[in-house]
Amino acid sequence: MPVLLTAPQAAVGFALLLGAAFGALAEISGFCFRSSLVSDDRRQKSGVWLAALATAILGTQAAVFSGWVDFSDHRFLVSDLPLLAIAIGGLMFGAGMVLTRGCASRLTVLTATGNLRALTVLVVFAITAHATLKGILAPLRTTLGSYTVDIGDATTLAALPGG
Repeated sequence: MPVLLTAPQAAVGFALLLGAAFGALAEISGFCFRSSLVSDDRRQKSGVWLAALATAILGTQAAVFSGWVDFSDHRFLVSDLPLLAIAIGGLMFGAGMVLTRGCASRLTVLTATGNLRALTVLVVFAITAHATLKGILAPLRTTLGSYTVDIGDATTLAALPGG
């Protein structure tokens, strides 16, 4: 008799399998966006990073097309674009990535190999992310997010002319 899983159980199982596969592939390939910009083998690293990006986009669009997921109510599809939050958050994230010599995914892989510097950075990253979401930095996040530009119906590429 087959074992049936609930939707949350299946999602957790799939996430664990996907995470293990990503971790193994990231370790083998040295996956890191920063490396694709500044390392000696940046051409190869850029190819790996762009292949991962293309896979993520195509996989997401295939899931939407098949009806497995629905993003119509997602917060990324609202008509108010928080430009100030995007600009300042992006600059802060980029500066942190340069100062710590890696992005969060690469630091996670390095932590799994026993790198204590990467573990320290991930702990600080997690605490700061939580403080920004629900803690002492949340008012700053909401204030920056309140400066928006209305982009109207052009929230997706399909809404643009020729979409």
